[in-house]
Amino acid sequence: MDITLKSRKNKHLNEAECYTIEALLKENFKEKEIAKHLGRHVSTIYREIKRGTVEFRNSDWSMRKEYSTFHSLTKRAESMSNTGRPLLHPELSPDILSYVQDKLYDGYAPDPISGELKQADIDALCTQTIYNYISLGIFKRSGYKRRAKKAKNKSRIAYNNTRGRSIEERPFELTERIYGNWEMDTVVGRQGSKSALLVLTERLSRFEIIMKLKDRTQKSVISALDKLEKEYKDKFSLIFKSITVDNGVEFLDMAGLEKSVYDKLSKRTTIYYAHPYCSPRKR
Repeated sequence: MDITLKSRKNKHLNEAECYTIEALLKENFKEKEIAKHLGRHVSTIYREIKRGTVEFRNSDWSMRKEYSTFHSLTKRAESMSNTGRPLLHPELSPDILSYVQDKLYDGYAPDPISGELKQADIDALCTQTIYNYISLGIFKRSGYKRRAKKAKNKSRIAYNNTRGRSIEERPFELTERIYGNWEMDTVVGRQGSKSALLVLTERLSRFEIIMKLKDRTQKSVISALDKLEKEYKDKFSLIFKSITVDNGVEFLDMAGLEKSVYDKLSKRTTIYYAHPYCSPRKR
């Protein structure tokens, strides 16, 4: 079973990773732990924290130093603008720029947008360039939506899931945008294949963890979470405070999803179920 951190392939830290760093630092995670979570070299994390650290004034007028994603991205954009090279590519037509902006408004992430442009032999707007343009305000976005192809064999949904914990039961603090609350879903493989992908998306940073499943069964999903817990050990419950899922039959074993591999009497996370006919994102 493979675990893939979506952002590993990018050379530079993207905006979602920077927000993840900021959130984990507030939870007192060390640089090495953050690097492991993001699948990055620890020196990359050290450099990013150094660049994004800024002084803030407390209410009693004392000063404190904290990492700020906004400060880091601003410094990165300023550095690019001072290289002497024009930021916008003159060969790009307004139609291409409009296409990218429309995709961002539709909720697409920069990486798949860049991939579509490369397929059309347009290499100027790579993933990092789109992120830079967003940071500079050239492009605006309405938020991320994970793009998944719909399979012909529809998901098996249990509409009478009366034993699951509804999202209506979430405490107020979990309805706010704080780090550690995830959405979990499965994406089926090609037609005729039993394999699937388990996708966990952190609601604040939109950081994704993608795990390959041999099939879409409750056992496979629980095994995937077991493997994830073994990787993060005692940090698991801090990183995965809650997970919201749909009513697919692969998620119906709430006790199995919540039960820790280290202590069968302890919970590693809290599972919430979306309303019937709704995905975890319909909240």
